[in-house]
Amino acid sequence: MQLTFADITLPVWLVVGQWVLLFALGLLIIIMYRQIALLELLKDAGSEREGLPLGEKAPSFDYMPINSGANVPAHFEPEGKWSFLLFADPTCASCQSALLALDRLLPKLESTQVLVATTAEPALVAATDGFRDASVEIGRIPMDLSTRLYRTNVTPFGHLINPEGAIHAKGIVTDESSIRKLVRQGDRKPVNVEFIVS
Repeated sequence: MQLTFADITLPVWLVVGQWVLLFALGLLIIIMYRQIALLELLKDAGSEREGLPLGEKAPSFDYMPINSGANVPAHFEPEGKWSFLLFADPTCASCQSALLALDRLLPKLESTQVLVATTAEPALVAATDGFRDASVEIGRIPMDLSTRLYRTNVTPFGHLINPEGAIHAKGIVTDESSIRKLVRQGDRKPVNVEFIVS
């Protein structure tokens, strides 16, 4: 005797349960997308409050290079050419991914001064993936410099500074797309940041 699909009977509770689970799964997917959209809105709103206002003069400061081999203090002067300043911390996972993304973007920022500023000890920087092998310059700054001079309390937070030394764009940068978004803000585009994903 050969059974066909029509000969199989399922209990009603099983059929109803499957439809309830399917509906619940669809509802959870909708809620998840809504939460992601809300987080993006909150991130953008937080970026507007954080950091120096757009158009304000970016302060210069001294820092100690960590990964360049130099043992003398260096000076960050944001005037004269485009500058990208990223405040990051090795203990922050988002900072590590932002630094890896910035490292990949570095060849496209050849005419831009790029500095990653951190308050971490050089030993911690050397022990952290993403920071250890970075080709972008990493500089150690005093603990209060980011909050006092740049009014930045979160990391990773980037500032794009125009050649006149004014804040052109700012925001939380956690990956390549957020760095691209930050660099593309405003009327002038200092660099071409097209990526080819392979």
